[in-house]
Amino acid sequence: MRGGRALPQPVGCPSSLGAALLLVLLSVPGAAQPSDLAQVAAGVRLEAKLTKILDFSQARGLEPRLTVLEEDEINAYLGQQGVPLLPEGLTQPELTIGDNGQVEAAVVVDLDRIRESRAPNWLDPLQYLGGLLPITASGRIRSADGLAHLEIEDVAIDGVSVPISVLQELVQHYTRTPDQPNGTRIDEPLPLPYGIVGLRLAPGRAVIVQ
Repeated sequence: MRGGRALPQPVGCPSSLGAALLLVLLSVPGAAQPSDLAQVAAGVRLEAKLTKILDFSQARGLEPRLTVLEEDEINAYLGQQGVPLLPEGLTQPELTIGDNGQVEAAVVVDLDRIRESRAPNWLDPLQYLGGLLPITASGRIRSADGLAHLEIEDVAIDGVSVPISVLQELVQHYTRTPDQPNGTRIDEPLPLPYGIVGLRLAPGRAVIVQ
């Protein structure tokens, strides 16, 4: 966070497909290794680009404004500067961008925390899961006119395929607010924030169009 302004959250994070997908910047005090420094630098680049996206959203212009987000920058940011943005119980998020709008998101979820926060209901699939488990979701993202459409193709918990409805329950759990008590539905168009009109995805990168 710089200049007192809140940075926009990365598009496609577990908070919105989000929020959220975390590690401490340096787990052990001391001099950073070269690989640590490279990760820090990549995260800083992404942070600067997010500030640029926010600036563009507040400026008027006739020409489209493009911001290129590299996959390594996104993941470095999620593992460092973006740690405070994730809801409690989500750690180690990672995003992979492939061909033809194909995206895979992975995150470790504290399923015990979720179960304990929900009223007992034998129809709730999350009541039967527990522990810290990796969850992956893959599919395609289409966007136009300021809306994103998610086409989820596969969801797995600890490598075992589960119904897409389980992912829907997780997303709704983490996106509920007083103004939106039912949370976000992934089978409905999602409004893109900050004046973003579309996303152009290519292997290893996402181009934000404002």
